[in-house]
Amino acid sequence: MDAIAAYSVKGGVGKTATAVNLAALAALHGRRTLLWDLDPQGATSWYLETRAEPAAPLDRLLRGKGLKRAVQATRHRNLSLLPAGPAYRDLDLHLNDMKRSRKRIAEVLERLRERFDTVIIDCPPGLSLVADNVFRAADMVLVPLVPSWLSARAYEQMRAHLRDSGIHPGAVYAFLNMVDRRRRVHRDFRQRLGRELPDLTDIEVPYSSLVERMGEDRRPLVYSHPRSEPAQAFAELWRRIDGRMLP
Repeated sequence: MDAIAAYSVKGGVGKTATAVNLAALAALHGRRTLLWDLDPQGATSWYLETRAEPAAPLDRLLRGKGLKRAVQATRHRNLSLLPAGPAYRDLDLHLNDMKRSRKRIAEVLERLRERFDTVIIDCPPGLSLVADNVFRAADMVLVPLVPSWLSARAYEQMRAHLRDSGIHPGAVYAFLNMVDRRRRVHRDFRQRLGRELPDLTDIEVPYSSLVERMGEDRRPLVYSHPRSEPAQAFAELWRRIDGRMLP
């Protein structure tokens, strides 16, 4: 089972749209796919029209109990969801009170290994105990960057944290999201950042109102508008992840 996390220190960079569309693509390719929403906003759950709260209490889930009830089917073939809800605001506190607090998410994933081929994790922003759990559990951490220096700075903060903490995810890759190629600052950002970040892929997901309308359509973009530019960019991103051909 592959575990792929969509993560950023900074919010508003498109983590949830990335997670939802990559999970949809994995399911389209026949993978038994679980999308695990760790963000208390529950946006992933909203997109997929499922209950915004898991059926089992959070502390039981973190002990690997009640998972069968908590995992929800979606209306999309091969795609299941482990939803988030308001209780996830206290996820750090729950983890901190538990033994093996930095490995709980990895242990939950281990219990799901027989049921799923791929797990996509939609992470809350910030450097936290939740983030450290995800870093330890993930085979790949995928970081969307918007073309701004604050976004690049947040990425460097994450890399510094990994170095200082001695945490080594399976792989870490970044890609540019919400790119408007008409804007010179976005084009210049790619040229300069491409020289400074060797793990930055050459994939760019363009800015599009279609991505914003996912909340209205309540469907992954790769299902509702598969030929659109951003859907094609997500498809190429998944193709490389699936074949481990990044960057």
